[in-house]
Amino acid sequence: MSKRIFFMAMVLFLVLTLAACQRPDNTPMVIVTNNPIGSLNTTTNTYDKLVYTEAQAGNIVYKGDNGLSYWVLQKAGAAQLTELAATDSLNVNYTTNSDGVRTYTYSVSNLEGSFQIYVKPDTLVGEADDIVMIAFRFEKESILYQKGQTFRADGITVYVVYRDGSVTVLDGKDVSDHFNDGGFDPMGDGKFKDQVSYEVTFTYDGFEAEPFTVYLAGGERPITTKDATFFDWILVIPVAFLMNFFSALFGNNFAVGILFTTIVVRTLAWPIYAKSNDMSIKMNLAQPDMQRVQAKYATRKDPQSQQQMQMEMMQVYKKHGINVLGCLFPFLQMPIFIAMYGVVRRITLEGGMYSGGVSNTNFFGINLANTQDGIIGMVLAGIVGGTMFLLQKISMKKPSYAKNTAKHNPNPQAEQTEKTMKFVSYFMVIMMAFASYQSNALALYWIFGNIYSLGQTMVNRKLNEKKHATLKQKQLMG
Repeated sequence: MSKRIFFMAMVLFLVLTLAACQRPDNTPMVIVTNNPIGSLNTTTNTYDKLVYTEAQAGNIVYKGDNGLSYWVLQKAGAAQLTELAATDSLNVNYTTNSDGVRTYTYSVSNLEGSFQIYVKPDTLVGEADDIVMIAFRFEKESILYQKGQTFRADGITVYVVYRDGSVTVLDGKDVSDHFNDGGFDPMGDGKFKDQVSYEVTFTYDGFEAEPFTVYLAGGERPITTKDATFFDWILVIPVAFLMNFFSALFGNNFAVGILFTTIVVRTLAWPIYAKSNDMSIKMNLAQPDMQRVQAKYATRKDPQSQQQMQMEMMQVYKKHGINVLGCLFPFLQMPIFIAMYGVVRRITLEGGMYSGGVSNTNFFGINLANTQDGIIGMVLAGIVGGTMFLLQKISMKKPSYAKNTAKHNPNPQAEQTEKTMKFVSYFMVIMMAFASYQSNALALYWIFGNIYSLGQTMVNRKLNEKKHATLKQKQLMG
């Protein structure tokens, strides 16, 4: 039975690993252009790859440093930035309007992009401070979004070009009210929208710039009743409510929410853990009887004998109060811990109903909202690995009654299984350390959980020693 459970656990682990390693879909979906800007001429307040004179119009250079670059946003939610060097080739066509603004178009991966430059006429027609063009440059976070997120102007630099060739540079977040996302709602038909794009416009001093496109794809679902699965309703949302409750009590502190929710959830799961330990004790006491039955039928492999052996084994289980379904107790904890894992990753996501309650993500100078956080992330991952390794060492250390049994009833097959379990356990330590580097919040949760489990294991070890002695005495007395 234990071998079967072990095999099932390994299959589950491999399935989850393969699912995590699936290659993302890199199909290009949207192209977003960083307009060529070049270097600032402080005397004329112009940019040499953005504004040209009529004399320069025949030799326009839009590539090179701070020149044309473009983002290719991919279906699965990745973004690739290409910056054109002076020697790179790109087929472009352009049209010129009455103000001297050239609009260039080009094609990459069957997607069409465009950018603009201004050729200032020698003789200005109109007011010098009239706006003739507005150009943009983008950071990835301003054009690529995950489920539940709405447009934000952070990471956008705006270049307002006037008729006299002068340029005003604006930070997008300072003029965020000038952007219009058309009322985009990340929720549609009871589910978060995914792999969709929409246009954003920008109007400044009455001049409307050419719209640009942003793309929403991938990422985890924020926690909300509007897009909840059955698993969300029965476990994820209750756990998230609990985390939000504790966080709100301490100034929306996410770390405190993780700490107290971990304590509550693992304490509620303790009876399941205790039941698993209780079964281990009974199995240990039943070992002599089980080995006698196995020895009795060691050379009798016919179906009738094997059936008889199973019946006698059931009698042994009954004698020692062992329920064969008890092997499934460890798996009852898995949905709870999976829910906790999901809540830690998803509760802070924009669009979730509890994100405001855990808005303070600072923990002793560490931002729990960060992912792959360099040195800090590596230190947290190291602590996760260290506490997990210590937990595995203590958990795999045999109690005194198991050691005594092993001396009197050596079992090579059991020893081999034990070695395999050790290897798998240490492999899991490494995997958990690597996984925790992906999220500071997840790393902190595992650190809290490992410390709690260390205490839980030591307490249960003491209780099990006493319980084993009591059951042994009861067995001897008949």
